Amino acid sequence: MRILFLVLVLANVVAFIWYGWLRPPVQTSPQMTPLPHVQPLKLISELTPAERQALVKASAPAPAPATPEIPMPVTTNVPQVCVSYGPFPSTKAEHTGLARLQEAGASVVQRTVPGKVRLGYWVYLPPFGSRREADAAAKLLKVRGVKDIYVVTDEANRNAISLGVFSDRFGALAHQKKIRDMGYRPLLTERFRDVPRYWLDAQGAENQLPAANAFSDLDEGDVIIGRAACDSAGP
Repeated sequence: MRILFLVLVLANVVAFIWYGWLRPPVQTSPQMTPLPHVQPLKLISELTPAERQALVKASAPAPAPATPEIPMPVTTNVPQVCVSYGPFPSTKAEHTGLARLQEAGASVVQRTVPGKVRLGYWVYLPPFGSRREADAAAKLLKVRGVKDIYVVTDEANRNAISLGVFSDRFGALAHQKKIRDMGYRPLLTERFRDVPRYWLDAQGAENQLPAANAFSDLDEGDVIIGRAACDSAGP
């Protein structure tokens, strides 16, 4: 009996030592410490109505940037006028006039027409009945001091006597009077030669087309202009 008592006492001592000092500690899950400034998670059902509305606004897509409106060009119907400039005496003068009109913003069409250039004033004796008579009269005039004379051989004025061509009318009239004072009946007429003449037909707004005097340096005479109605095809 005494042995049994000693065994029980020893078992209690061993058990006390085991649970008090020798048993390994029980492993427990570490406690999560919340991060600072982080809100705890909530279910949607746990949110207040105000929090739900704020959540919807935050999740809504941002509106696309507005496209700037491009103003439409304003078109005005400017009345068009058509003006013809000319005649120009040469292709050089025509090209200069063309450049000036194009610089002014006009639409230009070039055209060439037959024309004449005045050579001067011709003093002459009308045709004689024969070449012999014309030669005799020319010889007599030379004896009397008349220079620059010859017998005409072309078909239109055959056997006429040319007494000179003058650039101005006053000189021609003075020479005609001199020959008349010798007892002859000289005639006076203008002489021309055929040459092409150049025109520029321009179309544009009224304030685009220059006046005729803008081309006064391109001809010994005056460049004239004429207005015409514009058709659908342009000048």
